[in-house]
Amino acid sequence: MRTTWNVEDDVVEQVKEYARERSIPAGEAASELIRRGLRAGVPTKRENGILVFAPGPEGAVSAEHVMKLKDEMEGELW
Repeated sequence: MRTTWNVEDDVVEQVKEYARERSIPAGEAASELIRRGLRAGVPTKRENGILVFAPGPEGAVSAEHVMKLKDEMEGELW
């Protein structure tokens, strides 16, 4: 189906690169990427009529968790 959408330039370039790497048309690449994104599913829930992200099985991310990961990453870099 042909349609016209306004897509950000950086996204168009990423789709074109994805298509080039696989030797497929850009439209086919865009469809594949959109399908993949839709299947990924983001855990959400409604709170007071607003759609919000729901924490995964590990629970909410705390500042302590972020700092621990930061320390681990810095250790790997040096």
